[in-house]
Amino acid sequence: MNTVDEVPMNQSRRTPVRPGWPELGVAVLAAVILYAVGSTIAYLLPAGSPVSPGQANFLVSGLAPLGAFVVAVLIRIRDVRPFGMRRVHPGWLLAAIAIALACFALSWPISALFDPFFPGSESVQQGYRDAARSGVLSLVVTIVLGGLLTPIGEEVLFRGVFASFLFRWGTWIGVIVSAAVFAVAHGINSVMPIAFVVGLSTGLLLRFSGSIWPAVVVHVVYNSVGLLYHGIGY
Repeated sequence: MNTVDEVPMNQSRRTPVRPGWPELGVAVLAAVILYAVGSTIAYLLPAGSPVSPGQANFLVSGLAPLGAFVVAVLIRIRDVRPFGMRRVHPGWLLAAIAIALACFALSWPISALFDPFFPGSESVQQGYRDAARSGVLSLVVTIVLGGLLTPIGEEVLFRGVFASFLFRWGTWIGVIVSAAVFAVAHGINSVMPIAFVVGLSTGLLLRFSGSIWPAVVVHVVYNSVGLLYHGIGY
């Protein structure tokens, strides 16, 4: 079975090719620029726009990290396999679905435990909930953007680039630090603790499956179930 260390070899030096400082640097720079530009555009959308604020934010949250990932791939390596884009045994994908549902179930006790430490942040995801509750078409669009595009974009950046880069210092450095960066990227608010748990799960799946796709499945299922939960009126 593949592991994250089974990466293409540099033919001239016979050393493993993996994301390094150039990939990390350009990915961070590109992500900051793309998030800033996208967030500004989303903020300036006129009232009554067919794209709701929640959908616009999901669009930015998917396209900005995806763009940063593309830049990181093209800067030097020009091969997606060192970033975890490899085939994986279907058993890992089934395990990912179970892990995603477990993370969703854990979101309630985690929220109950940590929400008191983040007063005033209860409305952080209200725009996403509103988008999910604005009719069937809006719910479908929101799931496509927030349940599919955003997870793919965030996983290829935070796991494909960040975690793959950090694994050179060991499994736990890669998993924990990438999960922490992922959590902080969601803001210092009540979302951060559960984002850290999801980040730990997806980082471990990347490390032990050797593929990013189980991590993507966890994120897709977790986000989609949450949007459906809010979309049907809870």
